[in-house]
Amino acid sequence: HQRDLRARQWFAAGETVRVVAQGQGYSVAGEALAMSPGIEGQAVRIRTESGRILSGVAVAERQVEIAL
Repeated sequence: HQRDLRARQWFAAGETVRVVAQGQGYSVAGEALAMSPGIEGQAVRIRTESGRILSGVAVAERQVEIAL
């Protein structure tokens, strides 16, 4: 049944995640702290080492993607 299916949780709030920011023709990767759980395909807030808060999409095990 459709109601029995749940989106996968890739990581929990407080975990260190890999952040991949992609733009036209380039990508940059780094690490950040997840501020909310990473549910597959859903928006997640992260905090970089410099304290900046960004929003991206949970795409894989401990990985967040940001489109620029």
